[in-house]
Amino acid sequence: MNLAYFRKSNRDFATTKDELIKRAEAEGWKNLGSTDFPDGAGTMVLVCRPDWIKELLETDRNLIGFLPCGISILRKGEDVFIGTGQTGILKAMLQDPNLAWLAAEADQKIKDLIHGAADVGQLKPNGVKLYSSTTCPYCSMEKKWLDDNKVEYELAMVDLNQQAAEDMVKKTGQMGVPVTEIRYEDDEPEYILGFDRDRLGQILGVDKK
Repeated sequence: MNLAYFRKSNRDFATTKDELIKRAEAEGWKNLGSTDFPDGAGTMVLVCRPDWIKELLETDRNLIGFLPCGISILRKGEDVFIGTGQTGILKAMLQDPNLAWLAAEADQKIKDLIHGAADVGQLKPNGVKLYSSTTCPYCSMEKKWLDDNKVEYELAMVDLNQQAAEDMVKKTGQMGVPVTEIRYEDDEPEYILGFDRDRLGQILGVDKK
């Protein structure tokens, strides 16, 4: 299961880091410094938005540690990658509906920051696979949503296809459905647990209703 968001940078290491810091500061992020990884593997730049910290301190300070403020820039041979812990983790932790905006905003703004530093565009999906079952009502709801929005997808019925069930568990560690696999051209697949209209709409660029 993909728990991080990394993109290959079109810039060299030093320029990627400089662009990250410059863009973060220009957009109102607080630069908290950086730390180098051992053996020249890369560095982590600590940037965060004071308004997010203030909101969590006032609402639920236990979630401060889940703010994805550490952005890593890694060397891998001749290539440079930049990314952070998957911001969907924050969304999963935010049970207060009044904080849903923060999770969505953090996800988008951090990815925008990564894209700008790396000089790349948004990831574009090139395949969708829905793991479903014949008795799951949420699966039926998601299938209808995908059909209504004219999204092409592959359907895998885990209660009718043992191999599909084993594949889903192997990929995600989950036994419940629905699970949606989003495949990308130049990145690892992303797995969405449950029928998450907001996340699906964001990824697929369609109406969330």
